[in-house]
Amino acid sequence: MAFIAVDASTNSMAFAIFTCEDTLSAFGKIIYNHSSKSIYDKAGTIGKKSGSTVSALIERFGVTVMIIEQPIFANSPLTASNLALTQGALVGASIFGGIDRVVGTAPIQWQSFIGNKNLTKAEKDQIKLDNPGQSANLLKVRQREIRKQRTMDYVNARFGIDITDNDVGDAIGIGCYAWDSGVWNAKEGWDNFLHSPCVLGIC
Repeated sequence: MAFIAVDASTNSMAFAIFTCEDTLSAFGKIIYNHSSKSIYDKAGTIGKKSGSTVSALIERFGVTVMIIEQPIFANSPLTASNLALTQGALVGASIFGGIDRVVGTAPIQWQSFIGNKNLTKAEKDQIKLDNPGQSANLLKVRQREIRKQRTMDYVNARFGIDITDNDVGDAIGIGCYAWDSGVWNAKEGWDNFLHSPCVLGIC
């Protein structure tokens, strides 16, 4: 039995394949290289490229389940809408290509599970001291970079690898959460994903 863990954006899909006994069998990243700015054209490209990739992984590894990071509502309704649209294209193409079940996880859920919790007030204050004069938005970017690095440090130590792409690191981290929690083999699936508070914008 095998599952694919996915960290998706409108521009790329990072993935990790886990097979029996906590084996990280493959990982990588697809860059979509969109030729159009239309979100609907982008969704079409994502559906085609991700669908063919997932079909190939199904054939090679026997993948049956997808664990995917849920889109969350942050500051921009348009960004959240675009991500939800393109992720829907990815999921639909994957199911059409042979995935039996999709399970969603909120970012904070899998990150906290592997020990990468939100930064403490002291850590945020230190970042502010280390970056004098920076705007609040840039400080948040720095906080995000630190947490991304912590995830990469975790997966590199766990599997003895040297990941430097934080999207791939996140995909592997999602896979670690799915394996250790058993959620990949649970009967939750797409209904829970659709009705998740984060998908509904209230997490």
